Amino acid sequence: MYVLYRLIIGLIFYSLLPLLLLFVLITGRHRQGLGERFGLYPTFPGEKRGTRIWLHAASVGEVQAARVLIAELRALLPESEFVVTTMTLHGRNVAARQLPPDIPCLLAPLDVPGIVERAVARIDPEAYICLETELWPLLLRAASSRGITIVQLNGRLSARAAAGYRRWRRLFRRVLADFAAMAVISEGDRERYLALGAIAARLQVLGNVKYDLQLPEQPEDVWQELRRVLGIETGTRVLVAGSTHGGEEEALLPLMQRLAAAGGWLVVVAPRHLERLAAVKGLFAQQGMSFDCFSELRGGRTRHHPVVILDSLGELFTVYAIATYVFCGGSLVPRHGHNLMEAAIWDKVVFYGPSMDDFGDAVHILEAAGGGFMVRSSAELTDRILGFEQDPEAYRLACRKAGDAARAQLGAARRQARLVVDCLRR
Repeated sequence: MYVLYRLIIGLIFYSLLPLLLLFVLITGRHRQGLGERFGLYPTFPGEKRGTRIWLHAASVGEVQAARVLIAELRALLPESEFVVTTMTLHGRNVAARQLPPDIPCLLAPLDVPGIVERAVARIDPEAYICLETELWPLLLRAASSRGITIVQLNGRLSARAAAGYRRWRRLFRRVLADFAAMAVISEGDRERYLALGAIAARLQVLGNVKYDLQLPEQPEDVWQELRRVLGIETGTRVLVAGSTHGGEEEALLPLMQRLAAAGGWLVVVAPRHLERLAAVKGLFAQQGMSFDCFSELRGGRTRHHPVVILDSLGELFTVYAIATYVFCGGSLVPRHGHNLMEAAIWDKVVFYGPSMDDFGDAVHILEAAGGGFMVRSSAELTDRILGFEQDPEAYRLACRKAGDAARAQLGAARRQARLVVDCLRR
């Protein structure tokens, strides 16, 4: 199956390559980083300082996990050096901003014969770490053939993805055999990987690095600074709608309009993708809802409206600090949710819609603790908020339970980093 897969991918790609290059030349799409897609990475300067570790992340969410893991790995392997690849340009740009400047951030190579071998030879790592569900058969085989230690960290395999992989079960059984170790998030992930043919002795449940979140050293200072920037007066309640997708801002409009009209409220809306900012601003303008932009408030402008659009990257996690109530987006529409623990770690109850497939373990953890609540509509979210407004003591207790549940997840990054060290030593 592996030989057949390699043959099919190679024939299709190289047969279509002239057309693909012509498409790029004419449209300009995918031109940025094209050389990296072909494994044409720059030569790394000088001799290796120590163990070189290649971490592969799909996009922004996995970059956050990589950042935490690199910090832990550096504590355990001080002489190690790192290379990070991502599948998306957006992910690469975020990685370049958020990771230390000595870490090269590149686009991942296409999983095509010839290209993956070139990429592996250029980077020349001692270990290759793939995060979550990035299983690229040709890349993994190329790394394995060079004796590179291959580890999966923060492994996730949804029922939906597992069904797709099962169609190629014979191929992926061989792919999974290349892993020296696999650290998965939950027992459900473990069972699904075993069903695909993973080796049980190499598979461990070590928790979710994305939930291994650390607050800033001085969280009170963060809280005070944000209240200053946003002009939040004593007694003002704040609703943060984080990581919203198309259709969710429309669904939440009645609630936002109600709170804006009531006075004493601030609503912060954080679209998941910044390319949607124009659409969100247009929607609000069409509905007669005035708003301020967070970036302008950061620049010193005074807030004039009860609605703020968070229009800058990397701010949402800290903005949760000033929230009274939190709604996690990607859940009222079928986008499978986002990381609830980013709000819960600040001792915030989290509300979310029914589409939380990618973070089902977080839903289970928070609901079991009494710190997370599913709502099926904006009206239901409104009822929940108004109910807690009438019972502030119950809400304070639920917030504390959410924070306790989030803090119970800490340590996953250290456990997974130790697994990598153990594999390298073996």
